[in-house]
Amino acid sequence: MDLIAPESYRLASQADRAAVVNGCGPGGWRVDLIPDHLCGLCITEPCNIHDWMYGEGGDETKRLEDDITLLLNILITVLEHGGPLEPLRLAGAVIFYRSVRECGAAFFGGGK
Repeated sequence: MDLIAPESYRLASQADRAAVVNGCGPGGWRVDLIPDHLCGLCITEPCNIHDWMYGEGGDETKRLEDDITLLLNILITVLEHGGPLEPLRLAGAVIFYRSVRECGAAFFGGGK
């Protein structure tokens, strides 16, 4: 199953994406504090899509939609991978989502 992403992300060049996205976390020295892996499973692409969507900005409803898309994309990634760590990764996805909801507002609209 494909990850959920806006058309603008799908059509963007690698250079355009690289100017906006940085994987999981806010970027800079803080990027190392937020892992790009969930129990060994790479979740960089869901985070990149989320960065792109956050960069587009909008109102609080748009931010909630962006955060829910992040959660869904992480869940898709976890479920497609499967394996014995799936239940732990699913729980981690929810924790990741809740952290973004609580701490992500300062970065919404490109405020990295």
